[in-house]
Amino acid sequence: MQKYATITDRTPAITKVRYKHDGESSILYQKDDRIKVEFMHEVSAIAPGQSAVFYEGNDVIGGGNIFSNFMIEK
Repeated sequence: MQKYATITDRTPAITKVRYKHDGESSILYQKDDRIKVEFMHEVSAIAPGQSAVFYEGNDVIGGGNIFSNFMIEK
């Protein structure tokens, strides 16, 4: 899909990190050949090696394997 050829800075999405995960609102950031995902709410049990899939409505706009995770203290 040409509309999703690239992820632009601050692309809103629903990101799923497990098959049965309902998904969580997130903001995507392109960083070279990687995507940084910032979730709007805490998502538990994210681990390197899992898959992450990004959606806009019912459309898949991207995805890949999780490289690392960290939590920003607020």
